[in-house]
Amino acid sequence: MEPSTPAAIDPPANVLLVHSRREASAACEELCRDGGGTAHLTVTFADEEPDPPDAETVDGKHGLLTVGSGPTDDTESVPDFTDPVATDSVADPTDLSEIGVAISRFCKQWAEAGDDITVCFDSLDALLRHASPDDVFQFAHVLTNRLSSVGAHTHCHFDPTRHEDRVVSTFGSIFDAVVADPDDDDADDGDADDDDTDDSNGEATDEDVASLLAEWDEEPTTELASDPEPVSEATDEEIARTLGK
Repeated sequence: MEPSTPAAIDPPANVLLVHSRREASAACEELCRDGGGTAHLTVTFADEEPDPPDAETVDGKHGLLTVGSGPTDDTESVPDFTDPVATDSVADPTDLSEIGVAISRFCKQWAEAGDDITVCFDSLDALLRHASPDDVFQFAHVLTNRLSSVGAHTHCHFDPTRHEDRVVSTFGSIFDAVVADPDDDDADDGDADDDDTDDSNGEATDEDVASLLAEWDEEPTTELASDPEPVSEATDEEIARTLGK
């Protein structure tokens, strides 16, 4: 898939935002703004947790989901999704099922309230520190379908300098568009060669996806190899069942 620009993407869409983690991404702000959402969800990990916005300055609704922090007991606290700022957390960063369900709860409540939704997932790299590439691929596959079903405009951050080119292109095959941050000058400082950075966003064929998934899982994973058809809205239970191990 050829890289696009935020202005060229018509929301709602699922976007893979490719950039080095050394700098804040200007494209992230554009994608959030261009989505025009009245309800915005930011998903971050505990080591990158942002400060919550002042509720009095929030236009619309803002949700903050932090992964890797929060209570570790069985007490479940559900945020008030009608508040200007609603916060939630998932204590275990390896629990992809619970992360998916927590995101789904925000989207379900906001969609039922008639809100336009934007989502920033920061980042797939952080998730790959806690789960296998095969599991993260499946998580992203299910999650993007879920977010599409409620018309959310979504982008997921991904650092290409930490991964081989074919890994980036394989994850890119899940998304409607790939955006390479034009302000990113650090792509030559990681594992992928600078001369190959643009190629990492090339179209991954079904065979490429199947081959890499087979390496990750040590056996072919044919059910994820082909380009999936859009799905109807998934319930929290279906997400948990699909992602649960």
